[in-house]
Amino acid sequence: MIYIISEKKDLVTDLVIEWITTKRKQFKRFNDDEFVKDHSLLKSNVSKLWLRRGTFNVIPNKIFSDFFNRIHILNYLNSEVREYSIYLEYALKKQLEDNYIGSFTKEVSSNNKLINLDIAKSAGFKTPTTLITSSKKELIEFYNTHKSIITKDLRAPVNIKTRHKALISTGVKLVNDQMLAKLKEYFAPIFIQKYIEKKYEIRVFVFSKKMYAMAIFSQKDEQTKIDYRNYNTVKQNRCVPINLPNNIQDKIWAFMSKTQMNTGSIDLIVTPENEFYFLEINPMGQFHWLSANCNYYIEKDIANFLTT
Repeated sequence: MIYIISEKKDLVTDLVIEWITTKRKQFKRFNDDEFVKDHSLLKSNVSKLWLRRGTFNVIPNKIFSDFFNRIHILNYLNSEVREYSIYLEYALKKQLEDNYIGSFTKEVSSNNKLINLDIAKSAGFKTPTTLITSSKKELIEFYNTHKSIITKDLRAPVNIKTRHKALISTGVKLVNDQMLAKLKEYFAPIFIQKYIEKKYEIRVFVFSKKMYAMAIFSQKDEQTKIDYRNYNTVKQNRCVPINLPNNIQDKIWAFMSKTQMNTGSIDLIVTPENEFYFLEINPMGQFHWLSANCNYYIEKDIANFLTT
């Protein structure tokens, strides 16, 4: 039996399942919003495992009906379930050996941008000069040294909503004098990097022993010039397949080996001097747009892995 762990509205999961059904193979999909009643089934009769999104949901949906302060109860239970989920993944992988792909654990526990930048360096990549600081003085010194610097989220975009207000991240931004002037002498730590001029950006999706790369020509659009994820939905960036140089492929495989990941979406920058810079990896990153733009049929390859 093929096990797929995902989210209810994840498009690529639907597409992979379409390919699986053409092969008449049995599968079971676990969505992270659907309660799993029988835990004994989680480790039985499984032949292949794809950890696409989230993890097994082992908290009954109606458990909070008797509690007044549900948020605090939910936070506590989620921390407990997270430990159990990490164990379930460990147990399944131990049972399946190489017959699995993806990792909830890598996504929530060990996917650290700063650590990944350090590992990328050890794999031979160039990386942007980086600063984490709580000091206005230190930030200004970094700004004066590099002249052009960016700030972005260290873990995930801001998305805080209350009844009356919403605080939502606006993506990667260049730091300017006006921003610096508004800062107090000390503040919560922020993630800063030297801005790297680019010729184009690259999204690489790694799956098992395959690598799929796409060049993103984002530098000619003022909205996406700093980062293609400052999406222009009206006039989208040109995206084309690209063959990575062998030495860059070797560095990616070295990075994947050092991080013990077997899948993930990697972002790179190519400078006007044709230097490759590593930015980050998302272990459960999106890849359908890469597959569709480049006619890679990644969903078919994933289905082939799961059904053979």
